[in-house]
Amino acid sequence: MVWVDQAPLRKLTASECSRAMERLEKARAEWRRFEREDQPAFQRWKASTFGPLLSRIREIEDLVRAKEKLVMEVEQEMFFSGTRSYRAAYTRVQKRRDHPDADEEARTKTPPPEDDYARFEEDEEEELDEFTQELLFEEFLRTFLGMNPDRMSDRQYEKMFADFKAKILGHDRSEGPPPNWRAEPEPDFAPEPPKSPKDRVKELYRLLVRRLHPDMRADSNTEVSSLWHEVQEAYATGNVERLEMLLAFTDIQSNTTGDHTSLFQMRSVLAELRSAFKALQRTLQSAKKDPAWNFARQNDRSKTESRLRREMETTLAWHEDQLRQLEALVEQWTAPKKGRRPPKAKQEEFSY
Repeated sequence: MVWVDQAPLRKLTASECSRAMERLEKARAEWRRFEREDQPAFQRWKASTFGPLLSRIREIEDLVRAKEKLVMEVEQEMFFSGTRSYRAAYTRVQKRRDHPDADEEARTKTPPPEDDYARFEEDEEEELDEFTQELLFEEFLRTFLGMNPDRMSDRQYEKMFADFKAKILGHDRSEGPPPNWRAEPEPDFAPEPPKSPKDRVKELYRLLVRRLHPDMRADSNTEVSSLWHEVQEAYATGNVERLEMLLAFTDIQSNTTGDHTSLFQMRSVLAELRSAFKALQRTLQSAKKDPAWNFARQNDRSKTESRLRREMETTLAWHEDQLRQLEALVEQWTAPKKGRRPPKAKQEEFSY
């Protein structure tokens, strides 16, 4: 075996993680500025500058959608009901639209079957899940016993938690702990045996819950919220490696890395940071093509106004042409039938 001093490598990796976190935070700040400043300012300016034009576009779009829906109903009636002509199909569709009560009564004659499972679930008594019981246990330790669960060993924590579930959950917490329940002193135990993967998952999950759970934090950081959801997914699948990587990430965030954070975990965090930065960079590149990008800091908005006006006028003209075509099609179905022309009389031939 070759002994390798990991201290320089750990220091270098921690430095790279710090720089990657700075780059990622800078990119996130740009995205937050675009969402919170540029887009709202652009929408307010657009509504005040192009109000009548936008209203006209919305009005024409609504008319086009209504005509398209009518044409689709007529085509369905034509092809699926055996109607001989579009005119007859249009007549039947308009009759159904004018008298919708008849179809509604036919659909509501047979009531839907009653859902027995929903009624059973309403009567079933809801039980507290494991996570809620653990939160109540830690609140109980802090409130009534003045103990900090973070400073307890795993054996003492698990033993007191088992006693709590057996003796306290059926007791009213507002009255305080039962008189015969107390925190027993921790005995001297032999060295703990290696933990199974299932126990390791629970241990990592408990540590991450104390750091990331919304009830444990006063701030509402979106990054912490995303990490919390990742923790839930990793715990549900029993992914020990992912939980250890998330724990190392929180250590690097809080600058509390130690011997418990391996070099492999730190490099995994570095890879995650770089991947997140690249994904956010692609999102920013797409956002920079949006007319709202950097709008809050624009002084001259005349070019933006001219370009948007041309685009909206082109859109309005296209929708108006589409509406005219649909109206012409419907007009063919509603126009009165033309009578047959009488045959032309043959001219008599005269011979001279």
